[in-house]
Amino acid sequence: MSIFDDIARENDQPRQEGEPLFSYLNKSSRPEAERVRTLVDEWIKEYPESHREPLVARLRSDIDDQHQSAFFELFLHHFLCARGCKIIEIEPKLEHTDKSPDFLVETSTGERFYLEAVLASGRSSQETAAYARLNTALAAIDNVPSPDNFLSLTTEGLPTAPLSLKKLKRGVQSWIAGLPAGIAAKDAAAFKYVEHGCSIELRALPRSKREEEGGAVGVRNFPVTQITPHQEIRPGLKKKASRYGKLEFPYVVAIDCLSMYHREEGVVDALLGEPYVEFTRMADGTLKQEHRRRPDGIWYGPPNGQPQNTRLSAVLAFFRIDAWNFVTKTGLLVPNPWAAMPIPQLNLGTTELTLANGAYQRSEGQPVGALLGMPEQWPEA
Repeated sequence: MSIFDDIARENDQPRQEGEPLFSYLNKSSRPEAERVRTLVDEWIKEYPESHREPLVARLRSDIDDQHQSAFFELFLHHFLCARGCKIIEIEPKLEHTDKSPDFLVETSTGERFYLEAVLASGRSSQETAAYARLNTALAAIDNVPSPDNFLSLTTEGLPTAPLSLKKLKRGVQSWIAGLPAGIAAKDAAAFKYVEHGCSIELRALPRSKREEEGGAVGVRNFPVTQITPHQEIRPGLKKKASRYGKLEFPYVVAIDCLSMYHREEGVVDALLGEPYVEFTRMADGTLKQEHRRRPDGIWYGPPNGQPQNTRLSAVLAFFRIDAWNFVTKTGLLVPNPWAAMPIPQLNLGTTELTLANGAYQRSEGQPVGALLGMPEQWPEA
């Protein structure tokens, strides 16, 4: 039995702005989508039947965070088993709390550890909901027929409540109908719509060919924003670092860093503190330069730069893992230098920062696809 619907699939177009991830995967007729669906079904069959139903429900969710979270757990289950580990229990019960980590895992050498999965989207739950409302509105705009012009879209602010889609679409349709023909449309007055703290502006860009395929929106302009990857990654790790109290086995958090700006250094900075350079003028007038970290990390932080969250033994980080896109990704394992219970040797094949003489040394890993024996171009081939 497949977790996907038994339907006729005729949509061979790319995913539209704001379209739920599962919805698109479920209905796409592209060969790549069929390969992804087949893989997900195969992995689901490996998952213990007693815990399969709630995972499938989350995979099928139209809330992207729930879908991505469920797939990441499914990915971890398959990845760990493929790399020689054994999942002893899913959501193992703990004596001192009613909360449960995602997995109790046993290595090939018989050592055990708990594993918890988390996403780092760089957004709060309120922001995630606001972006979902915005994307729903943008998808509605993209579906408005605009055969003569592509639309250049600019947004400002996030809606605090759902936008009035019928009113928005009527306004866009009326504006498109009133655009002058040809190149003159480029200089026409912009369409502007403001509701619930969100502003949407559209301008027309004449299509070179009227029969060109694609939605109405051809260009999306993003507002200028400050990128702070370590601050976006930190909340997810902080939330999970001490969630289960004192545990019987080492405790590892696996994190899927979803932003296009998230990199390995963002994970390390979130754990150990933001790096900075300190200059000191010496007695002879020269400047001494020292590389330091601010006391704001998960493992080394406030109030005055001391080891903390020592029950978190290690972090296993991946970057932009989803059902379509994981074969080229390489994981990163970072052990906690001050862990109360150090992690055992995992031999997962990921990149690792190993501790030697008080410093990290890097050992390169392999892409996930190579570790799982999958083609480099999957799902395209």
